[in-house]
Amino acid sequence: MNSSLYLIVILSDKIFRIPEYQRHYSWQPRQRHELFEDIKKLELAREKYDERIHFMATIVCLKTKDKEQVGSKTFYIYDVVDGQQRLTTLVILLKSISLKLKSDQQLDEAKELDKLLVKDDGRLIILQNNHDNRLILRNYLEHGKSQTHVL
Repeated sequence: MNSSLYLIVILSDKIFRIPEYQRHYSWQPRQRHELFEDIKKLELAREKYDERIHFMATIVCLKTKDKEQVGSKTFYIYDVVDGQQRLTTLVILLKSISLKLKSDQQLDEAKELDKLLVKDDGRLIILQNNHDNRLILRNYLEHGKSQTHVL
């Protein structure tokens, strides 16, 4: 299996819930830059060693008894105990990739990513209940815009 698909496999058929006790998304450019640099280094290493993978640190989730039915698909709800900053950043990165795919006219690939991030009923892959930036995340994942309102 191509290691670039591992993240997609991990995210498929799941909805991640950020519990109320978790802090809001607060990664600064430095943390995002470090993650993106690790991804770039992995790509360079894979040119030399095809099976090279990257340990991105741990994301700890608790599978709840909750599940959501969207059409014919069942999505299991996982509470994110640790790693929500990394998970949220990766979801934002996937949306950025989707936007790039759209601009390159790779619409089928972009559509698949978008379906992963925003379910058919409008539910996001990440449920964040109590934080002010939830509307920013929703607007970005749904529309590719970071504004919370239209001027």
